[in-house]
Amino acid sequence: MSEKLISIILPVYHEAENIARCLHGLWQTLKDQPHEILVCYHYDDDPTLEAYAAISDKPPSVVLVKNTYGPGPANSIRTGFSAARGDVIVTFMADLSDPPAVIPEMTAKIREGADVVSGSRYMSGGSHFGGPLLKNFLSRAAGLSLYYVAGVGTHDSTNNFRAYSRRFLDQVLVESQTGFQIALELTVKAHLKGFQVSETPSSWRDRSAGESGFRLLQWLPYYFHWYWRAMAVPLLIWAELIFFTLLGVLRFARKPAVDEIDFGYLLILALASFFYCRLAFRERRRLIWSDTLVPGALLLAWHIFFTRPAALRILVRLASIVGVIGVGALYALRNRPLVKKILRL
Repeated sequence: MSEKLISIILPVYHEAENIARCLHGLWQTLKDQPHEILVCYHYDDDPTLEAYAAISDKPPSVVLVKNTYGPGPANSIRTGFSAARGDVIVTFMADLSDPPAVIPEMTAKIREGADVVSGSRYMSGGSHFGGPLLKNFLSRAAGLSLYYVAGVGTHDSTNNFRAYSRRFLDQVLVESQTGFQIALELTVKAHLKGFQVSETPSSWRDRSAGESGFRLLQWLPYYFHWYWRAMAVPLLIWAELIFFTLLGVLRFARKPAVDEIDFGYLLILALASFFYCRLAFRERRRLIWSDTLVPGALLLAWHIFFTRPAALRILVRLASIVGVIGVGALYALRNRPLVKKILRL
């Protein structure tokens, strides 16, 4: 069983100009809390180690850990995961782009039940200053689309300033072996496996010293792989909804004499389908392939409504409206023991 301890994982590569300032910043923030700072390096000649040895007032919580998995920041972070003893594991970058002062709040969220907590640049209260324009655009676009479309519980899925619970890391296989896409991988896996993903506002500033090791074009395919894993089903659902709506518009254009009752019924179908998905996204629930049947079923009901006799129209109206209300009620009450038993959740 892990200790009640904050484990800071600090992957380093040629961070001689930043290491002293970074370690002192972490120590000043965490000195009153049980913690360890794991400096994960790859090779013995890294100038970071020489700069660390020259620090006269080294924080007593620092532990040097040599990366045994292979080159790259993802492997350094994996080495830190293996060496960490704490119940809360925080990945932090040595360039001090992220503020250490946010770590206690992230820790509190983990200990309150969250499994992944992002230091979020893109939520209300967060901020982002500097950095390459293309990298900033792709990061923001990915984070916001994953939040609003896929229902991932953070506006910022790519930032590596992250806190993880020990229980989560013990149950997930880390596949990343190269770049910083490890944060996106673990966030997507937490979302898809039903773990709680949360966030807290954070401010990011581009490094003031040293050279960034980020390789956008080299690592972009790995980022896209995990992005697509989270987005595939939600995009299919939204595509169905768009098709569903466009078909209705075309039918109205071909049949202008639709009465008010027909219009109201179609409006109910469209809104019910839309709010079904929005409810799932607002609850940050993982959408699964069976969810794609909801818009499809409503689309089929719509088609029958326009092609069958009046009596069947009335039946379809009632059945579809009751069905949508029933699905919404079951979802809203999904945590009740009886409903769990019925749905076998």
